[in-house]
Amino acid sequence: MTVFEELFLKSKGQPIDYNGRLVQMMDEVTVGHRQTLRVTFESVNSDWRQGIALMTDGFFEFNGQRISKSIAIWQDTAPRMVELLVESKDRKCRVKNIWDVGDGVVHSWHNGAAMIVERDANRICYLCNDGRADDDFDDLVLELEMLPQH
Repeated sequence: MTVFEELFLKSKGQPIDYNGRLVQMMDEVTVGHRQTLRVTFESVNSDWRQGIALMTDGFFEFNGQRISKSIAIWQDTAPRMVELLVESKDRKCRVKNIWDVGDGVVHSWHNGAAMIVERDANRICYLCNDGRADDDFDDLVLELEMLPQH
């Protein structure tokens, strides 16, 4: 039984080495001042509702709406591919996996929560483990791309 929460408490929230792979609670992505992001949900393997939360010092524009500071994107209600604009004062966008066990509460960062982050030039793949105390990292798999700025 793997409780990543305990390991992250020991590391004071810093990424940890787990079985030769870097595992983290959250990711921080450097973005342009006005950056379009594409989120693609690749797969889900959980009976809990899965999603991601994006946070920035600024706002997001999605579907004609301006949303301050943070946005949750749920795999079961969003299209497979979502494009949104982030306007960030500090040029950072933070990413964490979230889930709902059926109680209507957005859960993150406890019990088995962790993610493996694989980076390419403009593409980041997130292999997410939700709150169950396991280490399969397939509860939610998604890709985040930073599209060229115009």
